[in-house]
Amino acid sequence: MGQEIRNLSELRNLSDFEYGALKEIGNIGVGNSATSLSRLVHNSVQTRILNTRLELIENVPKVTGISDFPFVGTFVHIEKELNGYILVFFSEDSARALCQTLSVNEGKNLSLETNKPLFEEVSHILAGTFISTLDNFLHIDASISTPYTAYDMFSSILNYVLTEMSCKADFALIFDAEFLVKEKKINGNFVTLLDPASLDYVLKKVNDIINGMDINYMD
Repeated sequence: MGQEIRNLSELRNLSDFEYGALKEIGNIGVGNSATSLSRLVHNSVQTRILNTRLELIENVPKVTGISDFPFVGTFVHIEKELNGYILVFFSEDSARALCQTLSVNEGKNLSLETNKPLFEEVSHILAGTFISTLDNFLHIDASISTPYTAYDMFSSILNYVLTEMSCKADFALIFDAEFLVKEKKINGNFVTLLDPASLDYVLKKVNDIINGMDINYMD
């Protein structure tokens, strides 16, 4: 798969096109999830990506504003041609707003056990549309596992996922997402962790597109 990216200086040398391609994949993936989420709530749902970053894992709490207090985190394993995890995080306030907006428990306090299927369905939709977008644009054959939800400290959830990964992940692809449901804005963080070989493979696919564009331009 070529030479793997192993440090932040190499990571920050990515071209504008590479960054733009990754951001666009996230925008399209999250945007496509709006249709399925609208069916879930029987109401219009608008989604958008506020920001996209590729960062060292240890920088994730700082750049996202996720501190060491309880979060609702759902994660799925990425399989086949890629190895990694997708994590969807909601702060307690955002998780409560999500429950009140999407479920019949409106007005009640957040109960993880009661609303666990809701978090998992929302996260599965988000992760599924992201993986489908990778397939459509980069022709990467990947799939996701059944989602699992935990209500814990961010660091605990992240450490569990890293322990589960067969290869160490150094970098995280972070999407800050906003959902507009029934005139309520709900914010969440969509974090993709890939092992070094998988990240390199994704970037190789992006550069294959660049090279193809150059060849067509020359012709």
